[in-house]
Amino acid sequence: MAVASIKFTFISAVLVTLFVSPCIGLLNCPTEESQALLSFKAAVNVSDGVLGSWVNGTDCCSKWNGISCNNLTNHVERVNLSDYHAEQGVQSGIMSGSFCNLPFLKYLILKNIGLTGTIPSCLGKLSHLQHLRLQKNSLSGIVPAVICQLSNVSYLDVSFNQLIGMLPSCLKNLSFLRLLALSFNKFQGSLQLSGFSSLEQLYARNFSLYNYTTSSQLALPSSVKILWLSSITISDTLFHNLADLKFLVLSHCVLNISTSWFPQFQLGGIDISSCSIGGRIPEWLFTQYSLQRLTLADDNIVGEIPSWFWENNPQLYMLNLSGNHLFGSLPIQPRSARWITLLDVSRNELTGHMPSALPPDLQLLMVNGNSLIGNIPTSLCDLIHLEKLDLSNNKFSGNITTCFTSYKVIQVLNLGDNRLEGSIPQGLCSSSLILRNNKLGGPFPPLITNCKTLQVLDIGHNKFAGDIPRSIGNLSALQVLMMKGNCFRGSIPSEIFQLKKLQILDLSSNNISGVIPHSIASLQAMAVAREEGHVLSTLLHPFHAIVRNKLQRSYSELGPFENFMSEVSSRDELYMTVKDLDLHYPYILSTLTGIDLSNNRLNGDVPFEFGKLKGLRFLNLSMNNLSGVIPPSFGEMSQLESLDLSTNRLYGSIPPEFQSLTSLECLNLSSNNLSSNIPQGGQMITFDKTSYSGNPYLVGRPLPKNCSWPKFAPPHPSTNDMQDTNEDYRNEIPLFEIGLGLSHVVGFSFVMLFRAVRTKWRKSYFKQVDKILKLLFPSIRNKRL
Repeated sequence: MAVASIKFTFISAVLVTLFVSPCIGLLNCPTEESQALLSFKAAVNVSDGVLGSWVNGTDCCSKWNGISCNNLTNHVERVNLSDYHAEQGVQSGIMSGSFCNLPFLKYLILKNIGLTGTIPSCLGKLSHLQHLRLQKNSLSGIVPAVICQLSNVSYLDVSFNQLIGMLPSCLKNLSFLRLLALSFNKFQGSLQLSGFSSLEQLYARNFSLYNYTTSSQLALPSSVKILWLSSITISDTLFHNLADLKFLVLSHCVLNISTSWFPQFQLGGIDISSCSIGGRIPEWLFTQYSLQRLTLADDNIVGEIPSWFWENNPQLYMLNLSGNHLFGSLPIQPRSARWITLLDVSRNELTGHMPSALPPDLQLLMVNGNSLIGNIPTSLCDLIHLEKLDLSNNKFSGNITTCFTSYKVIQVLNLGDNRLEGSIPQGLCSSSLILRNNKLGGPFPPLITNCKTLQVLDIGHNKFAGDIPRSIGNLSALQVLMMKGNCFRGSIPSEIFQLKKLQILDLSSNNISGVIPHSIASLQAMAVAREEGHVLSTLLHPFHAIVRNKLQRSYSELGPFENFMSEVSSRDELYMTVKDLDLHYPYILSTLTGIDLSNNRLNGDVPFEFGKLKGLRFLNLSMNNLSGVIPPSFGEMSQLESLDLSTNRLYGSIPPEFQSLTSLECLNLSSNNLSSNIPQGGQMITFDKTSYSGNPYLVGRPLPKNCSWPKFAPPHPSTNDMQDTNEDYRNEIPLFEIGLGLSHVVGFSFVMLFRAVRTKWRKSYFKQVDKILKLLFPSIRNKRL
């Protein structure tokens, strides 16, 4: 019996292998569906990225990125191209109706891929569609009413687009809809929310655009668990039936909530930012015992920080109280607040010293923008998980503690704008090191050049001196280098221009001399013109992943949380000088590029290689001794927004190629020796006379007419013979005096020789002198001279 059973099993397996397996192998992606996907590819601009695998004749189910199919039928069920940026393949394109030819599609996720155009009406035919997510594109037009035909849709996200008009009233008929995201569009009219019987997540930031002004006009279903509203007056009546609410995000709202109101819900997360809440911490927060995340930022709250925040909520891991008027000391203690991993109390009015002990699991600590004093405590070095520490803009003094060199995971260390002295400890290393505006000194810290992970280095406005070491070229990951306002001397090492990722270079206000190396064209990150980009992800908000992971682990049943993530005020700030103004950039964008070499002692020509930096946006070479002509190649810097070449010794004409700089907003060519006509095309006609003043041979609008000006250009001095102006002046004075003396001697000798040679000439000469004197003085006409 056993033998027969084994034979039967073996025969069955053979039959399956012979007949079933070949059939499965033949079930490739249906031709009409692969052609529909190829039609979408043809409608967008692509490179060899994610869509590079979409090749005609190959199986879209097994070979194409972002495509998933049904295991039995091989019909396409999921298209997910979420967050594929230009470097990954999708650059931009029109939202075509190609996907309408995928009748079994369940998930269409096209988040943040640069789509334009309108939402195709034919999407209403996709009766199996469950997720439609089109957020963070540039879609325009209206939301078509046919969307209401998607009876199975549970996630509808069209946020962060340019959609207009009224939302279809039939949306309330989508009985399975669990997530509705409408934020950051230009909708008008109103939306009845009471019909959404299954709605759990509502993201409606900028809600005033729907003609709502108060929460009494809203009728939220009791199923809502995540609520995000803005620009609306909130009363406690909004929350009467929201017993299941778990997360509440309010921004730019006015809260008129009774002091005697106590909510039915127990929240896991609260984010109330930039709201009017009466200048105090809301009393109802005292009734919450399950908070994991609490943000009360930029709410003009006055008072001390209460300890019951973490005493009532033992699972609290994130506390953000930034941008208020909180005073007193920082009362946090490691025992009662042991679970806090992200603490932001920046931009308040805290005083005193830092606590001697802090929660041991801190990963982010921001106390910048207060008035804390004393030395930086060494107890900070006990925080072995710390990834970002920002103590900037306080009154800390003393030296930088050497124990900071023991940090293993720190990404951002900001000690700028304090009163720190001494030198930089040997071996200090992080991804972002900001020490600006202190009293630090000594030579450029040599061991910093061994920090291979360093991306941002700002040591501006200190007392560092000496030469810039050539080993700076070892910082292969460096993107921002700020060294302005120190005492560095010597020449610019060409090794700086080997930093392929460098986007910001500021060496201004030092004593740097010599020529600008022609190898400046090697700055590859500035050589590529970029569209408007994102914040450098490695430098800003590196902790959103921490928050998201914690939320999803605890509340994974609620779905995706990227819409809920508001920004921690973690910032890598940047200051650049543009047209004599110190501009402040709170975020370092991937598109921000600039070079500032102003206020040094540089000489020689302006390298024509600057023209190869097509992605450069800011260039400042003012207040140097640069000579020669302005290179016509400057006209190739298509994204240049600010150019300052003032107070140099440049001559010649302004290149007509400047007329092609369509992005140029600030121009300063003053105090040079430029000549000829000012080009009158493009952006050149938008600048006033201050952009050209101090060039006496320059003519044309916007300079006033001056008919006394010569019509010829001044002579061009030889670059090789040009010396310092003060030295030239000193040399010219004795030559003038010698020449004047010689002219007197020669003239007197000629008169004496004239008298002595011939008597006839002498008598004739004095006879003419007598006539002149009698004409001038009539009273002596009859007198004998």
